[in-house]
Amino acid sequence: MFVRDELKALRGDDREARTHRVAMEEALEDCRREPRLAAVLEELLRYGEGGDFAHCPALVALFEHTGAARELCQPLIGRLIALHRAYPLAQLAFRHRSQAGAHVLQIAARGHATLSLVLQDQDAGAEHIIATFADADQREVVLTGKASACLFEIVAEERDRVILNSVRTELQSGARMKCTGPRQSRLIKPSHDSLLTLRLARTAGRPGPTRRVDVRSGRIVHRASGNAADSRAELAMLLLGRMGRDDALPVLAARTRTGDAQLRWQALRQCLALDAATGLPLLEGIAQDRGDPLYQAARVLLAQLQRERPSLLSEPG
Repeated sequence: MFVRDELKALRGDDREARTHRVAMEEALEDCRREPRLAAVLEELLRYGEGGDFAHCPALVALFEHTGAARELCQPLIGRLIALHRAYPLAQLAFRHRSQAGAHVLQIAARGHATLSLVLQDQDAGAEHIIATFADADQREVVLTGKASACLFEIVAEERDRVILNSVRTELQSGARMKCTGPRQSRLIKPSHDSLLTLRLARTAGRPGPTRRVDVRSGRIVHRASGNAADSRAELAMLLLGRMGRDDALPVLAARTRTGDAQLRWQALRQCLALDAATGLPLLEGIAQDRGDPLYQAARVLLAQLQRERPSLLSEPG
């Protein structure tokens, strides 16, 4: 493996890395003190705490008036580009993430709201047939690039399938998009190399589940809790099951009885995996309760076990 001399030097002495970090942090604070951005960030807090978008004039100007978003972002982007040219090994001063086809740089987060730069390119492949429906309000304005977009709305929903209404539109600099609540989403396919947008998003105070939908068939391919605490709890239960922690069975069994349906289902699955004698009575009880949100899913799973693992159900408790 080849390691550049600059990286070798940083590994031996981190003083230069600290210098880079301080320079980036100071530049970020300078940008946030710039009057226009400072006004936006002040209103972002108000909006993130539940304020009405219409009562946030700096945000309204940003997403409703052509050119305002570019005027706000250009100095910030220019400053950061200059810094990264001066300090090419410096870490980004913002939270960021990248995946195939999309790269997100979070400018700021206040309460339940975030303001981000989003770069989308053509490296999304088959993912362009999957739309994500989250319990959030989202506004975007195109800064540069061109793209085709498809806006989706769920008009009817069954247990594992939805019926979608879709509208196709063309995007270019200055174009705006809005998705409201958990029944709206959109997919974007850049016409050229990439599309850069400024995105304002606000999750619900108590968000419902996020669904990922195959837009060609309407099938729900994945559900996840929209609440970060619930997601952590679900991951913890999965980990307990994978570790074989049967000492956690009393806690998991209790979680199957009350609370969020997604968490209850995960707890039930882990009970079944750890100890069928504990999990099966819980599954059968849910499958007999028509008023339980998990009633239908429990009946399907119980029927599957009866077909594929009849010996499991006949084993003595």
